[in-house]
Amino acid sequence: MTLLRDVLPAAEVVRRRLGKRRPELAIVLGSGLSALTAELVEARSLAFEELPGFPPAGVAGHGGRVWTGTLYGRPVLVFQGRYHVYEGYDAYQVTAAVRLAKELGCRRMLLSNAAGGISSHFAPGHFMLVSDHLNLVGDNPLRGLTPAPFVDLCSLYRQEFHADLQRSLRGTGLVLHRGTLAWMSGPSYETPAEIRMLELLGAAAVSMSTVPEAIMAHALGMETVAISLIANVAAGKSAGPLSHEEVLAAGASAATALPLLLSHLLPRWE
Repeated sequence: MTLLRDVLPAAEVVRRRLGKRRPELAIVLGSGLSALTAELVEARSLAFEELPGFPPAGVAGHGGRVWTGTLYGRPVLVFQGRYHVYEGYDAYQVTAAVRLAKELGCRRMLLSNAAGGISSHFAPGHFMLVSDHLNLVGDNPLRGLTPAPFVDLCSLYRQEFHADLQRSLRGTGLVLHRGTLAWMSGPSYETPAEIRMLELLGAAAVSMSTVPEAIMAHALGMETVAISLIANVAAGKSAGPLSHEEVLAAGASAATALPLLLSHLLPRWE
């Protein structure tokens, strides 16, 4: 079996675990954001490596499990962690969770990540609703598919509820921005010069994930929302060096913030 390419055998394994549950929403949790799984009711989980063709998660902060359960009254499928191109996978392989979710009947995909803040208005702990993206990796998850899927990405990210969501969050202490996410391959962090370039191109935050998954979800006809946790200030904008430990710490501090944000977001995503 080709690694992370054929998701049908994995779908059969998850179906047996699901029983009669039929989730319509899938959620991918980024670095350090695994605390959301504690909010699941009647939760069950499988390690990634229990799914045929899925290797263990290879990055700290990515628990490497797929969960089923109910979140705020909605049946959901939750991926605790993801795969990245910097691990040696191509853009198609890293979308395995999206393709698996679609095979299991999910029509909505919520992607989260920990990102570096480029905008001067952003601070660690803030959130950003992704409105658009810049793909600067030089790969596309649809590359090589036959026939070639010429997918229009103008309406990729659902965001029309942003203003209403911001009003709903007043008094909660959560700060939610909206902006363009840049995708860079990693695993090294960007240089200050690269961050200046991204800023000139209009990026508000930068991540090593999410964009290929969003493209694949849209190509499969799934409604897509993406949220970035601003885990650190991007290179050249802070006095100290960047580290993955800083990203994980920011995720831990947002343990209650992401569930709260989603409790306000999901009712508005109709």
